[in-house]
Amino acid sequence: MYYNDPSVKKEAKKHKKLLESFIIDPGSFRINNCDYFLVNYQRGEKITACAVVSPNSNAGKMEYLEAFNALLEFSVLTRLFVDHAGKRVNAYMYPHTLMQKFLIDVLREGCTHLTSEERNAFEYCLERINLMLELQGRIKEMYDEFEQKAKRYLDGVEENFIKQDIEEAANNLGEFGFIQYRQAVAIYEYIPKFRYIKEMNNPEVKKYITETIDGYLGEFSINEEEHRKNVERISFQPNMGDLTKEEHIEIEKSIIYKNLAEINASTRKELRL
Repeated sequence: MYYNDPSVKKEAKKHKKLLESFIIDPGSFRINNCDYFLVNYQRGEKITACAVVSPNSNAGKMEYLEAFNALLEFSVLTRLFVDHAGKRVNAYMYPHTLMQKFLIDVLREGCTHLTSEERNAFEYCLERINLMLELQGRIKEMYDEFEQKAKRYLDGVEENFIKQDIEEAANNLGEFGFIQYRQAVAIYEYIPKFRYIKEMNNPEVKKYITETIDGYLGEFSINEEEHRKNVERISFQPNMGDLTKEEHIEIEKSIIYKNLAEINASTRKELRL
């Protein structure tokens, strides 16, 4: 059943109070061939309560609460993904692509003029810049897929989501946490190496340093302590860098589900059935 169906709106209006408006989340959760929808009520900009409605269910409270759990999880997970990944998907990465070209040009064309130490610094920075851009590409890939799926719910092409969709939403959020951590570590790690490159006195390397490159070398060489604290802030346990991608995502998800349980308990107090 489409979330914009008049019968869904009719059910939603039954729980509406004076001066409230309501928004029905696109996408329903189906139990025993009945479609359940999450409705948020608001007065002005403030959300006052929520309800679970179904035009075709005569089930008791327990089934409505089962639907509530699934609907709330999916709603919170997708909103969190929009809030976090949405802010990063269009991040300005031109400085990184420009620095990538600079590093590659020096390594390919000026390699005979580099000492072993200098070459190691360039290769170290290039490895981390490549990682930054690769991870940024993954954010865009994930967000594009998310937007396409969200549009299908909005347009009614897909009407129901299932438990697998909830798990996918949690995995996406967990993977974004992994990406955020890896990018933060890469920045912290490349700062001293970029500072070394900026302070190099190699005439052959200086041929490749334009005014723009010199400016970005300066930007990429500062705030080491600030970035160390940022890595520390998003580290949930010692030796986070030793975890595999899958292990990191599972830790992120354990925190996500703990927060979801707290949100569920507080939201239930305002639930209208």
